[in-house]
This record gives sequence, structure tokens and C-alpha cells, in this order.
Amino acid sequence: MINKTRKLRAFSLIELIFAIVVIAIIASVAIPKLMGINSKAKTSTVSGDVSTIISSIQSYHMVNKKIDKISDSVTLNPSVWNISDKEVIYKENAKDCIKITVDDDSVSLSIDETAGTVCGELYTSGIRNEVFVFN
Repeated sequence: MINKTRKLRAFSLIELIFAIVVIAIIASVAIPKLMGINSKAKTSTVSGDVSTIISSIQSYHMVNKKIDKISDSVTLNPSVWNISDKEVIYKENAKDCIKITVDDDSVSLSIDETAGTVCGELYTSGIRNEVFVFN
């Protein structure tokens, strides 16, 4: 009969504490960097949407000489934008952050940079109150 002895090996308490400390240091550096990613992604998305909305409305008006509904010229995500016939609104913290309004001869863009973080970042990135006149 062969007697096999197995030697069980495990981590010591010092090794476990060292591993926890290393993970904590990595987390303390990574978590603050990841916290702002959500608002930056929203800012980028909304900024792109604003550009798309304005250019789509202008293009549609140039071809058709009128705009009855904004939804005729551009398709938007209704969970992000509140859409009516002549107005599109992006809300943050239950406040109107961006409002795009279509008149017979122009498109008006207004922004309230105090509505929230995304609105402030949009304002800082260069989105301002502006009127785009149809030619």
C-alpha cells in the first residue's frame, strides 16, 4: 500500500491583506475616472442630436419649402427628447435644458446651462442660444 501524503497549500493572511490593499489602491484611482463617463457620453449624444436636428430641419425645409411637423424631417428617440409638432425639448432634472423650435422662417435653439450637469457641459462645449434663418 502506497501512502500518498498531500500537502495542502493556502494563502497566508499577509498575502490576502496585501492583495486587498492592491485592489483598493487600483479602485481608488479607477472609480473617480469612471464617474464622469456617463455624463460625458450623454453630452456627446445630445450634442450630436442637436446638430442632426438642426441640419435635418434645414435640409427638409430647403427641399419642401415648409415644415408641418419636426417628426417629418428627423426621427428622434422619444425617451430622450420630448417631441411635438413644432418643438423638441431635452429635459434634465425636470427642467428644459435644450429647446429647438421651428417657425415659418427659422429654427431657434435655446439652452439653459443651469438645468444640470449635461446642460452645463453642452454650454461649455459651445452650444448657445441661436436662431438659424431659412434661406
